[in-house]
Amino acid sequence: MHYCLIYNLNSSTGKKIKFVNKIYEKLKINNSVDYFKTKSEKEAKEIFLEFKNKNYDRLIVAGGDGSVSFAINELIKNDFDFNDKFAIGYIPAGTANLLQAELSINKKVDDICNILTSNNYKQSNLIKINKNYFFLMAGIGWDAKIVHSIDTRIKKILGKIIFGLKGFQHFLFMKNNKLDIFFDGQKYQADWVLSSNTKYYAGHHKINKSNIFDDRLITYVFKDLSRLKLIYYIILIIIYGDLSRNKSVITTYSKSIQINCNNFEIPVQVDGDNFGCHNKIDIEFSQKKVNFLL
Repeated sequence: MHYCLIYNLNSSTGKKIKFVNKIYEKLKINNSVDYFKTKSEKEAKEIFLEFKNKNYDRLIVAGGDGSVSFAINELIKNDFDFNDKFAIGYIPAGTANLLQAELSINKKVDDICNILTSNNYKQSNLIKINKNYFFLMAGIGWDAKIVHSIDTRIKKILGKIIFGLKGFQHFLFMKNNKLDIFFDGQKYQADWVLSSNTKYYAGHHKINKSNIFDDRLITYVFKDLSRLKLIYYIILIIIYGDLSRNKSVITTYSKSIQINCNNFEIPVQVDGDNFGCHNKIDIEFSQKKVNFLL
């Protein structure tokens, strides 16, 4: 098989570089592998610009969830044909690595290589947000503020710890902006919206019983977010793994959500990465699919 292995060097430390290199050495024994190590989005974009002309059978992404999301969006922007035989493999080398949990991947070199060289893959739906797509989640409001406040250089050093530190900081100085939410012909007001295509959130914590291979989108609308309610939400996640148990949270399976931020711009995170600030967000279930090796 012809592989394209792209490693986002900004997503991890030296220890993980050795880990990814070991996988590459084993992968290339019986396969043709083009190995790219990128230090910037510009470098990665240049690779994806030529991707469809290389006749790759597999794209292997080493990095975090955001690295996979970036790769998928670049392929779409460059009109790549996601045919039934093409699949994306994942080497967990980021911070949260929710995709690792969804694909049931451990961190043993031999086991990962077995997955990457197999024909065992499954189709996941993609969710459109404005002009981009996500495969895990999109957060508008609370959690996006945390993501936006994190320096990527510090995240590379501290890992998951930085999310806890910044989360506590935003918990102490919580300030919410009311959002207008529209779905199923109804209008709601809320402080925070979380649209999820995965059952995992904030590490490998379960928030529902879905997964990226179910053809459904679950959106949680947090009407009146407060410090006390946020603590309760965390308890629900830890004990029950189900956010919908809280009656103050509106849970919808609508395939089309519109969010109007009125006269201000609200921070948005997509697949754990900074998606900028917007005053209008359109989220909808798309017809685009992607195969993941598992």
